[in-house]
Formats: sequence, structure tokens, C-alpha cells
Amino acid sequence: MPDGPYEAGISGEEALALARTPIGDFNQTKNAPGFALRLSYTPPFLPGLAGSTSVFYTSNVTPRGAHADNGQSLGHDSVTMVDTEVRYRIPRTGFEFRGEFVDAFFGSPGNLRANNDDNPENNVGDRMFGYSLEAAYHIELANFVRNGWEIVPFYRYTYEDLQTGGFSGSDLNLPTGQGKRQFHTLGIAAFPTPQIVLKLDYQFALDDAPNSPRADHFLGAVGFFF
Repeated sequence: MPDGPYEAGISGEEALALARTPIGDFNQTKNAPGFALRLSYTPPFLPGLAGSTSVFYTSNVTPRGAHADNGQSLGHDSVTMVDTEVRYRIPRTGFEFRGEFVDAFFGSPGNLRANNDDNPENNVGDRMFGYSLEAAYHIELANFVRNGWEIVPFYRYTYEDLQTGGFSGSDLNLPTGQGKRQFHTLGIAAFPTPQIVLKLDYQFALDDAPNSPRADHFLGAVGFFF
């Protein structure tokens, strides 16, 4: 058994962002395979619509030697993820709409490190989910700017719930509001060429976590498509 505590991995604060095997010797690794399937579609009867659905499954995300703070060994936990995204560009107009929904299911959440580390703030239930909805309008500047720039103002709404029901484990198994977040993002994207994007947006975030302040941010980014 490894000495001392280690990162929770999957948690109600970070979702799967830190879901990796704890760094250490070979006794802390796992060898469960993962399986992924993706289906893309562009139905010919509805021009401008495109989307995809992906499924991922692994029978175990628990590292060998994983343990609770009380020393109890943690058993296996499976993870199933489903991700669906849809984009619709209304033909002969500048309007574009996007949506995405992600669902993650945990077979045995009582075996997750986050539920056995004496910290109820990062607990995980048997499910996490989130979705986003976006509306944008494409403005072609080919008649005004050399090389045909495109400007795209947009609005995006995002919701995350990383602490649904189904808690189990040695920690206090009650939802604390941690991981329930809403994001309102208003921004503009500029495309000097179809391969390059410059983005600037304002994001207002709401978090139900205890004593969590409301926050807003100005964000800038440069992207390159290849």
C-alpha cells in the first residue's frame, strides 16, 4: 500500500480534469482497457446540420494500491461517458447554433478516492453532467476588408453539475453545492483566414459552492486550425 495520501483524481471540484493515475512506481498503475465509439452525422435532408455522438467506457479507474485515509483498500470503479454535440448553420444566413451535452456515470462511486479522503467538498455521486448552448452570427467582411475577414459575435451558456446524488464512501455523503456552476459568455471571434481565429470574450460565472463569490473574467485567445 502506498504511504500517505494522494490526489483524489475524479472529484466534485475538478470533474475528470485530474483523472490520471497517481505518479509513483508500477504498483500505483492500472491496466484496465478503455473503449471508445464515435458516430458523426450530416443528414442530407437538413442542410447545415452536423453533429456527433461519442461513448467511452472503462471497467476500472482505480489505481492498484488505492486506499482511503483510514487505510482501507479501494475496489474497482467503472466509468461510462456519453458526449453529443450538434451544430446548425442556417443556409444562406449568418446564423449558427451549437449545443453539447456530456454525461458521466460511475459504477461504484464508493471506491473513488474523493469519497474517502475526509474532505466532503470534493465528493462525487454516481453521475456528473454538463451542457452548453451557443448562438452566433457570421458577418462577412469580404466587401470591406482585403483577404475577406469574418467577424462572429456569439453568446454561450454553460451548466455543470459535478455533485449529483448517489454518494457513498467513508466521507460525509451530502451534496455541498460544490461543482454546480453556470457560465454566461459573451464574445466576438475574428477570422483573418479560415485557419486562424482571434477571440475576446467576457465570462460571468455563478458557483453554488459554499462561500464561493461570483466571478467575471475577460478572456483572450488565438487559435489555429490544421
